[in-house]
Amino acid sequence: MLPANQLPPDAFSVRDFLELVKEFYASAKVEAVWSRHRARYDQAGVEYRPTINQIILLTDGYLRMASGSFLDRQLFIIPEFLAPPNVFNARTYRDSYYLVFGPSGKLATDELRHQYLHFLLDPYALRFTLARDKRAALQKFLETAPGIDDSYRTDLQFVVTESLIRAVEPRMKKVPEAEAALELDSAIRGGAVLARQLYRELQTFEASPEGIRIFYPTMMKNVEIEPVQTAFAEAQKNAPPPQKKAEPRELSAVEKLLRQANMSLAANSLEAAAEQFQQVLEGDVANGEALYGLGVVASMKNKRDIAADYFSKAVQSPTAGKPVKVWAHIYLGRLFDVDQKRTEALQQYQSAIALGDNTRNAQDAAQRGLREPFSAKKAAPSP
Repeated sequence: MLPANQLPPDAFSVRDFLELVKEFYASAKVEAVWSRHRARYDQAGVEYRPTINQIILLTDGYLRMASGSFLDRQLFIIPEFLAPPNVFNARTYRDSYYLVFGPSGKLATDELRHQYLHFLLDPYALRFTLARDKRAALQKFLETAPGIDDSYRTDLQFVVTESLIRAVEPRMKKVPEAEAALELDSAIRGGAVLARQLYRELQTFEASPEGIRIFYPTMMKNVEIEPVQTAFAEAQKNAPPPQKKAEPRELSAVEKLLRQANMSLAANSLEAAAEQFQQVLEGDVANGEALYGLGVVASMKNKRDIAADYFSKAVQSPTAGKPVKVWAHIYLGRLFDVDQKRTEALQQYQSAIALGDNTRNAQDAAQRGLREPFSAKKAAPSP
């Protein structure tokens, strides 16, 4: 365990929870849970490795760097199934770089490349700094420039590296000049105020035989602070107009009634929920959400035949969306399991999987149903 003074800043703030976390890990047997799911994480690493290797190869090639010469620095790329798909989080702690992402069909290659570029280029900003007078002038500008993030105002090394990365990215992707100009303007407005100058320096770099390690000091010497204010003003001028926020749509009478019914169901007020769902059906006899809700109420009252009838109608409803249908199939599968009708149950779980909807982890629930029959004694169905 790390000493308190070596904890990352965002972990240090919750250090008082350490004993509670240790107690939770022991009582919840987290190690046993992890052992059951580790193979999925390992498999995700194997699946994404070719894409990750390609990004590393292309980036090293563009910068003309020798792969693997990182001393004690490390980059960790971690797929996390508990994170939402297409969501990523990058963190840097001393010499350790992390990118955690929610697995999805398409890997967030831009974000991965961005973190890898930080991993490669951060040491150069520390070793080859701007001249003292340039640092002072740049700091003075950043202190008063409107709209930029505070992280740029307090860390000149970050400004330099982020500016270089935001210049490298369109060069590597070979985007058209007009598109690159928009990307550079966006970067400058955010605080990467040297991006346009470094973009031009990279054009010279690409035509030279030198690698970035040799070219970097020259690039820093060529940076001028005078054009920064002009580039920033131009970027502000080219900013797209702010989008108007859409006015919230007023709920219809049926939508309000369904919301009330679902709130009653969540509060375990079954009679009130049933009455409100029935009111919806009075105006729309095939309303899928109301039929599903009544099925949940009947299931919670252990009225299995009535519940099965409502869930079957919900599946057939033309107004039921996939979230309703997928859980209606799961409920039907569980009801069939309780009645010892395993063949019919399997058909329902397979129908849920075929829908592909994962609302409230529906796909995991359906997969569990395929693996073993549902038992009302072990767990109650989720509403």
